[in-house]
Amino acid sequence: MENPGAALIDNNLYVWQQMRSLGSPVHSELLLMRIDPTTGQILAQVALGSFGLGPSSNQLLVASGWLWVSATEAGNGPTAAGTLLRLQPDTLQVEGHTPLAGGAAGYQSAVAAGGWIWVADGKSLYKVSPSTGAVITTIGLGNATTSQVATDQTGDVLIVSEAQDGFGAIESRNPATGALVLSTKPGPIGVTAPKLSEVTGGGVWLSVATGMMGYIQRLDVATLRPTPLALPFSSSGGATNGISAQIMGGVLYVQQNAGGAIRNYCGNPTTGQMLAPLGLGSHAMVVTANSTDLFYVVPNLAHFGQDTPHGEQLVSLAINARCRA
Repeated sequence: MENPGAALIDNNLYVWQQMRSLGSPVHSELLLMRIDPTTGQILAQVALGSFGLGPSSNQLLVASGWLWVSATEAGNGPTAAGTLLRLQPDTLQVEGHTPLAGGAAGYQSAVAAGGWIWVADGKSLYKVSPSTGAVITTIGLGNATTSQVATDQTGDVLIVSEAQDGFGAIESRNPATGALVLSTKPGPIGVTAPKLSEVTGGGVWLSVATGMMGYIQRLDVATLRPTPLALPFSSSGGATNGISAQIMGGVLYVQQNAGGAIRNYCGNPTTGQMLAPLGLGSHAMVVTANSTDLFYVVPNLAHFGQDTPHGEQLVSLAINARCRA
């Protein structure tokens, strides 16, 4: 598998990977599969063309009976053409697509909030009809080149991160209209828009890459102010650009490639306190999890760091009892 990702949605495991033609180092095709999470059997699959998805699951969601996939044309950077695909969640048959203006590949995201589908795609935030896929409203995000969007399990909040050349802001918006409610003061925020976790317990986690190092932070969504944390490491130093904090199955997963036990663990989603180290190996990364099982990617270390397909494997594992929400 190359650049694999996975998402557990409504007891379905959706897995994707890039498929390159033999002898072609540039062009690839996105393959999306629905897999039985217990047996590993492929139940449906579809080739989606030359689009790219990141390893995290914030580009897939199910709403109004459809599976929605937000993707960007692979390899074209900040000018990449974007699309929002609407598929049958069981058969993966494509029923429609909504063209988007485009943003940096891997930094699109989509959520269902306030009765709408919201897609962050670079300099624009799109309000999309969940029944037809039509864009209802396009909201400009200034000069942002990357953006992300997040909500909670009930779709009652809408949080947006945006950045251009290392400067940006975190915003709270009305989930029904997209109107700005609250914003952090614009300023240095990392080389790209911070990656956002699912909102839980009234807070959202940020994963920030500054170009030289990285850090994680949790904001109170009512005030957009940092909340006190009990991390087992200093969030202001020692972490790399690859550090991430994501809520999966109601649990916090802090991960950093080769970051050791204190930066690869499951934790309290409010305080960040470690519950248990993941113990998956120095380069393994969890890509999706529910309350009982997690799925992680193990790279082929013979190719690690090279510009060749890594040949990653997707592995399932029962969650450590100390990690269960």
